[in-house]
Amino acid sequence: MKSACIACIAVVLSLSGTRAASPADAGAKPAPRPGYINHIPPEAPEDRRARKAKVARKRERVMLLVHRGASRLAPENTLEAYAAALNAGADGIEIDIRRSRDGILYIHHDDVLGRIFQGTGAVREMTYYELLGSRLKKPFGGAGSRTRMPTLAAVLTLARQRAALLHLDVKEPGLEDEIERMLDEADVWDHVVHITPSPDSQKLESRHRRKLEAYKGWFHEAGTTAESRAAFMARPGRLIFIGEDPSPAVEFLGRKPVEKPVPLPPELRAAWLPEGPVEPGARR
Repeated sequence: MKSACIACIAVVLSLSGTRAASPADAGAKPAPRPGYINHIPPEAPEDRRARKAKVARKRERVMLLVHRGASRLAPENTLEAYAAALNAGADGIEIDIRRSRDGILYIHHDDVLGRIFQGTGAVREMTYYELLGSRLKKPFGGAGSRTRMPTLAAVLTLARQRAALLHLDVKEPGLEDEIERMLDEADVWDHVVHITPSPDSQKLESRHRRKLEAYKGWFHEAGTTAESRAAFMARPGRLIFIGEDPSPAVEFLGRKPVEKPVPLPPELRAAWLPEGPVEPGARR
């Protein structure tokens, strides 16, 4: 009877996407998992001035934003996809913000695992450490075995380093105060050019420090003829949205990719334990 009950529990756990603990796991220390920082690093005053000047110049022109990053070049909503979009010549990225069960703000579009990352189950019911146990289903581009769902802190830090514009899509209720605090800490309100309208983001829209911009539309709506593209550019709004690969829109706008792709800074990464990120040099 006891063995039958154990078997039943194992089946239930497997169906829920949770691995049943084996006898060997009893008393074992959890292994660190690859993840990302959950703090905003300091920024030198001269770097801040240079960054804000770059952001201001981008905001003076028509701005190209990439939906979930360049998902043709790396899996969507990963740091690799965001970096690929910026390397290809885009001005910024759209990001989908969620909060883990233990309160970590991170980026992932879907309500459940299984499309981009391995596993099953509702993501909002998992801690960030548990989410870090999910590897990419199909690594490609610059994304590999260590790529995971990034924290908002890591994305904002990358946006600072690359002077990237941001379109925020808040996927769950109750996140606005924490998002606002992190935007304040990173000093990136000027990077935010659009917030997807929803009941989950009304506070952010009302508290925004700068003018939010409107979209002309998706780039594919511009068509391929000179007449259709001129009509598209004549639409109101100063943002253009594109998915998968920004290269066609970059070329249309008369811009160029960066001369040399910028690698992801290694300091964006951090190992995690169930209680949080592992401090450098910490002993276990």
